[in-house]
Amino acid sequence: MNKRKLQISNGHYLQFDQLARILHAINLFPADRKITMSYLEEDTGLPFRQVRNRISIARALGIFEKKALRLTPIGSLVSTYDPFFEMKGTLEYIHYMAAGNYLNLIWFEVFNTLLPQEPPSDYHGWIQYFQKSLKNDYTEHSLKDHLPKELRFLIDAYINKGFNKLELLNQTSDGKLFRRRYANIDLSVFCAILLDYASKQRTKLLQVEDLLDNAGAPGLLFALDGNTLKSILEILHKKEYIRYESTHSLNQIRIKNDVDPMKFFESYYKAEEFHKNNLKNLNIENKSKQ
Repeated sequence: MNKRKLQISNGHYLQFDQLARILHAINLFPADRKITMSYLEEDTGLPFRQVRNRISIARALGIFEKKALRLTPIGSLVSTYDPFFEMKGTLEYIHYMAAGNYLNLIWFEVFNTLLPQEPPSDYHGWIQYFQKSLKNDYTEHSLKDHLPKELRFLIDAYINKGFNKLELLNQTSDGKLFRRRYANIDLSVFCAILLDYASKQRTKLLQVEDLLDNAGAPGLLFALDGNTLKSILEILHKKEYIRYESTHSLNQIRIKNDVDPMKFFESYYKAEEFHKNNLKNLNIENKSKQ
């Protein structure tokens, strides 16, 4: 069994621009050759330690394969359509990947246990919470040195860096951290997440209540309420992407055979590209009339 990872950031912060440089370097590399760390160091201009760290973060986000310098299917789509991680749908999907991965110890526990179950507290409260819950699993040095760094990384990523666009993690004026319900997730992205989640559970049948309560489930990761989730599922059912069965005694989702989550994720990008092109053409047309 794979061991849960306490250290993902190793004291660094999330820098999407540096991840973009790594994706760019990979896109330029011949497909028939093996990528090396030394190549990434040379092409990006980043020191070896930073390259290694960014790869660690990219793996936590589901962008890189676990044991190879190779993009996952998600990473390939992001690299093609949104290499600077600017689009909301990209952030939604990689949030699901990172916070829903049990092996990403702090990321997973913050969004599946701490935020849903504990009252709001500040950074120091979070440290105390994890030092208490992990005291039998890690050394005193890890809990006093590595743990605070990982919590700073995570809080900074969602309060100050790109993930702040999602507004999932919020902070009061006195520093207390709390989650906010997420009501505007893109339907194509959510469908891709739902299909991926079902695949990981190795099932074609999902109970709606489990999507709201189970660790790693999309409803819990986005702090959805039951009515919002039901509305999303009804729309996906009408579009015939899934089968949503809801009666007085039944509230479940059936996943169709041979559906690929990545096709729905890519459809999000293609729709956004279509809207951008239409807007661009409209602006050109308006300028020509002036």
